[in-house]
Amino acid sequence: MNLAPIVLFVYNRPWHTEQTLNALALNNLADKSVLYIYCDGPKKDASEEDLKKINEISQLVKSKQWCKEVVVIQRDDNLGLAKNVIDGITTVINKYGRIIVLEDDLITSPQFLTYCNEGLEIYKNASNVYSINGYQFPIDFNISDTFLCPLATSSWGWATWKEKWDCFQHDIEYKDLIQNHNFLMNRFNFANYDFASMINNPKSWAIKWYYSVFIKNGLGLFVTKSLVINIGLDGSGENCGIEDVNQNLSKEIFFIKLEDKINLKRYTQMLDYFTNEKLVKKENNVLRVSLKSKIKRYFQKIKRRIFLNF
Repeated sequence: MNLAPIVLFVYNRPWHTEQTLNALALNNLADKSVLYIYCDGPKKDASEEDLKKINEISQLVKSKQWCKEVVVIQRDDNLGLAKNVIDGITTVINKYGRIIVLEDDLITSPQFLTYCNEGLEIYKNASNVYSINGYQFPIDFNISDTFLCPLATSSWGWATWKEKWDCFQHDIEYKDLIQNHNFLMNRFNFANYDFASMINNPKSWAIKWYYSVFIKNGLGLFVTKSLVINIGLDGSGENCGIEDVNQNLSKEIFFIKLEDKINLKRYTQMLDYFTNEKLVKKENNVLRVSLKSKIKRYFQKIKRRIFLNF
């Protein structure tokens, strides 16, 4: 198997980064893989505490042989999350043709690298599949398998190919159209998950990637049990606020079969998860959205706009 290089993006979170690296080192195939670590540089107004943490990161990433080969790229200046990620992915994927992407707050299952590499190999000729995604929301699918979904992308542990990354759009050309056309906005969002409002976040590379695949009508491969959990939902990250998310890390081996269509059953279960409980109740054979559900959706939308959690 043609193993994809791993690229990890870090900045000023030494504790999170160490947990991420320790978990990665325990992965099957880690001892056969190349790891690129992009360390963003300090901001011009960086505090003494930030400078100390950035220095700790620099020492940490060089302290162990986390994978077969470790290449550290230390930025002299601060590029910011979006530019650092986009530049790093582009550089590495142009060299190798495929890539596995992680950030400094992601704990991976020992099976994560195996899943990503097998997914990249099995779906390499599938023109409509753009991303191999290791994260799954806390949904009880009652089965262990993989499936294709129109959600397509996830920023929490994923992999892709050069020819798919080449479609990346730095500018969201149809931003205003998406945000001002109700039907298009509903198509862009994922059930009640408000992707449309995230377009305004200049720090997010992930919404640009999501948009790039969306306009290609692309699909993504997902697992029914998560091979990644996020430990950065503590307010320490660039785009994440403080959130309490139920997460479980699976150590199962997923056998991937090549499929050419959306699994509507799994897709529906994901949509239901983002519908914030049962939003409708039957009254005199008429489906109505409850006032409680309307209020809940409103405040969740406000919350997402505040944290821009993507």
